[in-house]
Amino acid sequence: MMEQLTIGMILEFVVLLGGGIGAWTKINQEVTVLKSRIINLEKNEASTDKKLNALMEAIQEIKILLAKKGI
Repeated sequence: MMEQLTIGMILEFVVLLGGGIGAWTKINQEVTVLKSRIINLEKNEASTDKKLNALMEAIQEIKILLAKKGI
């Protein structure tokens, strides 16, 4: 009787340990994916900032040209 209880407890522990390791692995994968997405978004943000700055410069040039023509 005691042996069966001990075996049962050991099996439960192994199952819980396996589940914990599986959950940890899954969370680790998700964190890695999120980190790579953040890096990608930061790169895109820098690119968008450059484009917006170029657009602002072009708008300023248009304003100057319109002002020179009196429009």
